[in-house]
Amino acid sequence: MSAVLGVSVGASAVRMATRTDHYHSADQPGAFEQQAVDVVTGPVEDLAAQSIGVLLEHEWHGDIGATGIVYGSGVDADAIHAAMARQHLWNYQLVPEAAAVVTLLESVGQLGPDTHTLVLYDLGSTGVTISVVDRYTRSVITSERSDVVGGDQFDALIAEQQVRERGHERPVDTWAAAELTARCRTAKEQLSTIGAVCLPGDRGLILLNRERFDALIRVPVEGSARLAREVIAASGRRPDVLVFLGGGARIPLVQSVLQGWLALPIVQPPEPEMVAAQGAALLAAPVEATPEPALPEPNWSDTATTPVRRLPGGATRKQLALAGSAASGLLVIAAIGLALDRGDDTTSQREPAVSEVIVEQTTPTTTPPRTTTTTTTPTPTLAAPVVTADREPSTTAEPTPPPPPGPRYLNLPAPIQIEVPPGLQLPPGMVR
Repeated sequence: MSAVLGVSVGASAVRMATRTDHYHSADQPGAFEQQAVDVVTGPVEDLAAQSIGVLLEHEWHGDIGATGIVYGSGVDADAIHAAMARQHLWNYQLVPEAAAVVTLLESVGQLGPDTHTLVLYDLGSTGVTISVVDRYTRSVITSERSDVVGGDQFDALIAEQQVRERGHERPVDTWAAAELTARCRTAKEQLSTIGAVCLPGDRGLILLNRERFDALIRVPVEGSARLAREVIAASGRRPDVLVFLGGGARIPLVQSVLQGWLALPIVQPPEPEMVAAQGAALLAAPVEATPEPALPEPNWSDTATTPVRRLPGGATRKQLALAGSAASGLLVIAAIGLALDRGDDTTSQREPAVSEVIVEQTTPTTTPPRTTTTTTTPTPTLAAPVVTADREPSTTAEPTPPPPPGPRYLNLPAPIQIEVPPGLQLPPGMVR
């Protein structure tokens, strides 16, 4: 491994710092090759993963053997893991922000031997994060983030001042507002090192000096100093130094106000917005990670593990069993209905009531049912429902019966066939 990559993920930009083995100390000039990618749209963790993937594929960075990614200050570790997995990147490790900052400050000699507790004041574009950190455990004792102050807020204050005091036209659309905001941001950055700025543009000049700029931002900066006091009090620790991080830490008024409110020695890194990324590069180490295996495709042939036994005609035993149960139920219902109908007829003719109805499921035949006189003991070998009643003997000769009709079958799915006994009356649609 001859190079390592450190990445910090912020609300406005993804910053990357690459360090090679040609440099033995992080404080040497050019020890880090640095890049920043502005966040325009989409989740910031996806932009970070995509940027890392593009950087690693570039021929100039083919020797990068380890990557460290800072998490913290609102950046969710699980979201970073998911974004890296979507890019099929596995050789990386997540680095706590406090550990990355302390590591970089120690490497450049900005922490003395008596420094135990640090206050990190990280002023970014969307807000400020104030943390009390233990140097030797690299742990955060207490931390709080607030939007009481931020770089975007400073840009908006400058834009409003230019409209009200310098006669600039108020933007009427998104593009005009974005152009004015960009020029105000440039003016803010230049005022960190010079006393006045004059920026030309299509909608007029932006003229601003540091005194007017300080007056615009003093109130929110003092609000952040008050918040820092509260965070320190909540930690129960006595800090040794105040460390400025983030692009907003370059503003001279921020440094003077915080030092006046907290009365702490100041540590000002030369590149405060890159401290976390550089520290992550120093802590990066190769990771022998095996990507999670993809879920196997379902084998639909395994779903029928039990063979289906089919009988002649294509019907399975399960089908026949279901059909037999259905047929038995239909026969019982039909027999009872037929018996009730005949009982009503005999009652109307003042004949004795039915003494007993016996239904037995047997193999159907084409022979007409016989009429017999039943006793109190049922005969289990009868082939069809029989209704008995006491009748007087008839002296009239019985006419010759007509030939029996053809076989009838229950209306069941093919190839199942269950024959219906002749004379058994079933509702329409049940017989075919």
